[in-house]
Amino acid sequence: MNKAQITAALLIVAGAIWLGSGYLSRSMGPEPPAATGAMRTESDVVPTVRVMRSEAKPYAGGVVLQGRTAASRTVDLRAEVTGKIEKVLKDRGQQVSAGTEVYHIAVNDRAAKLEQARASLTQRQMQAEAARQLAKESFQSKVKLAEAEAQYEQAKADVARIELDLANTKVRAPFDGILDTRLVDEGAVLNMGDRLGTVVDLNPIKVTAQVSERNVAEAKVGMQAKIVLTDGAVIPAEVSYIASVSDPNTRTFTIEVTAPNPDGKVLAGLAAQLRLPFGQNTAHLIAPSVMTLSDEGKIGIKAVDDGSKVKFWPIEIVDDGPDGTWVSGLPDVVNLIIVGQEYVAVGQQVRPVSAADKTS
Repeated sequence: MNKAQITAALLIVAGAIWLGSGYLSRSMGPEPPAATGAMRTESDVVPTVRVMRSEAKPYAGGVVLQGRTAASRTVDLRAEVTGKIEKVLKDRGQQVSAGTEVYHIAVNDRAAKLEQARASLTQRQMQAEAARQLAKESFQSKVKLAEAEAQYEQAKADVARIELDLANTKVRAPFDGILDTRLVDEGAVLNMGDRLGTVVDLNPIKVTAQVSERNVAEAKVGMQAKIVLTDGAVIPAEVSYIASVSDPNTRTFTIEVTAPNPDGKVLAGLAAQLRLPFGQNTAHLIAPSVMTLSDEGKIGIKAVDDGSKVKFWPIEIVDDGPDGTWVSGLPDVVNLIIVGQEYVAVGQQVRPVSAADKTS
């Protein structure tokens, strides 16, 4: 073997030894610090979000209250006599007019009792007239006359009571409205006072809300107002009631407005805004794109607190305009997350970057 071949063989052996020693050190020794540091950095990364400082501004759109629609009148129909339901003349959801018969209770022997009572009344009337004539001619004492008069009055009361019972076998609607619930069917046996159903009056429709003690002094009965429904419909209304005593828990006053609803399209129990034309509130003007939903489905925004943690604030939309959306429910100053809000969770630590910083 010549010198060149010997040198090549030595280099191959030395390289194999060097590669083997590196493999053994990696398999048997601790993980290199560089790799450990890289994994730690990846797991502990803090997400960056872009924030904008938002300050509440005066909003001269009047006082906006959150409320719900309600029926102007609601009455439970109840049995005023005992008996069996013979007919159900209206079904739930149907329109009823004042005086319309809704249920018919079996008459049974009430008609016969009425005839008997009327016959007795005729007899007692004749006896009373005879007693008066005899007393006038001094042939009968005043005691006998008083007794005959009392029996006559009792007979009249008996007739009136049975006539009333007979009339009450027809259960009628007390006012124009809708039979909202029907609780009994034909054949049901009733006791006096049993509930039969509910009639509601949706015309006018009513909206009930709570007004703060700061604004209640400006509210007046008869004041014009607006009802704004969730579908955007705006209905002119009028203030019909303002509570004289505040709620002890919220320190707010109940206020009610009414609006015409002749076709009954506005149902009771809907969420609605009540706008009153006085006062000046404060609100935030934000872009609709920053709004998000909480896990419970509430609309709101995500913001960064003083500790650089994410916080969710529920909001109420006051008004929409070409410049953005006016919302209430936020602090006077808040750091809105305007980019990245959908990718961070409430309570998560973040690195906020101001939207004014164009270099970040």
